[in-house]
Amino acid sequence: MSILMLLILCSFIIVTLISYRFLYRIKELIGYHFGMNVAMLSSGVIGIAAGTVLGYTFPAHYTMITIVATLFAMAVGVLFGSLVDYQTLLSGVTSGLMAGIMGPMIGVVADFGLIAFCTILVYLSFGLICFSVRS
Repeated sequence: MSILMLLILCSFIIVTLISYRFLYRIKELIGYHFGMNVAMLSSGVIGIAAGTVLGYTFPAHYTMITIVATLFAMAVGVLFGSLVDYQTLLSGVTSGLMAGIMGPMIGVVADFGLIAFCTILVYLSFGLICFSVRS
């Protein structure tokens, strides 16, 4: 079961990198308002989902899981926030900070249905981000 959860976490990383690569190519089309939404949504969803998956997989290592999920979500916030400007970067970091701290709390008491919901939520959110860019 833990191998499946780690594969789900790796798929989160892959979908994040693919979405970033897509948005980086068209970053001239991203305005300030949309950039703020991108940074906050991406770091928030990844923080909640990664924290939930890691908290569910390793409930005995709660402190380390919280640190890893928070740093991962903040890194995603920096990554997507840097597409626009420093204010957007700051919004992505703070959103990732809050989501990374909350995710493991949910994961410790989660069941597999919530893990599946978080996985679907990540894919839908990143799909919505990439679909929302107007060309």
